[in-house]
Amino acid sequence: MAPTGVGSNEFYRSEEEYLSAVADALRVEYQTIIDAGFSVQIDDPFLPDLFADRQLDNAAIHRKANAYIEILNHALRGLPQDKIRYHTCYSINEGPRIHDVPFIEFVRFMLRINASDYSFEAGNVRHEHEYHLWEQVKLPEGKRLIPGVICHTSNTVEHPELIAERLVRFAERVGRDNVIAGVDCGFSSQATYRTEVHPTVIREKFRALRAGVSGDHHRRFAIHQFK
Repeated sequence: MAPTGVGSNEFYRSEEEYLSAVADALRVEYQTIIDAGFSVQIDDPFLPDLFADRQLDNAAIHRKANAYIEILNHALRGLPQDKIRYHTCYSINEGPRIHDVPFIEFVRFMLRINASDYSFEAGNVRHEHEYHLWEQVKLPEGKRLIPGVICHTSNTVEHPELIAERLVRFAERVGRDNVIAGVDCGFSSQATYRTEVHPTVIREKFRALRAGVSGDHHRRFAIHQFK
């Protein structure tokens, strides 16, 4: 969780003072996770949500986005960047998604966050075309992308060939060593949710993901053809 998504200020003199205290507290948790041998994933729907706030003009959105990034980087200060993943989390529920924020609107803000890996929605058909933005935006040295290549809000199981194609699109633009296969979001996107996809379908989606990444689908196809 990013600091901007934790509770609300009831005791501090300003929002800035409150968020700074939250960031300090979360840093202890992040450090504990890393010390235990794990990577930290920051799930953050709050940054992209800013860009959909119709009460703010572009200047106000950018000011708040800069403040969000500053406070998150404050929470991450001194932590090994190669142990930090950032997840945009802006397409979490089943729906038409016609008002989702275009990724191009906030990707440059996202890349300023002190993480090594960036996870984002790309399997959702409302966002699948957005791989083209990496023809305009340069991925910084030492960073990797984790595009979602299976969708967590659809009961259709993606074909491994499609999953492989989705990965290749990103690899062609940022380099194959800079791409990791991911999921759009968690299948139970909040702890209080029931999954919108049946667990048996979830398992099939992950089997397809494994096959698409490993190339197993090519071998199975060849065996079938020559039986």
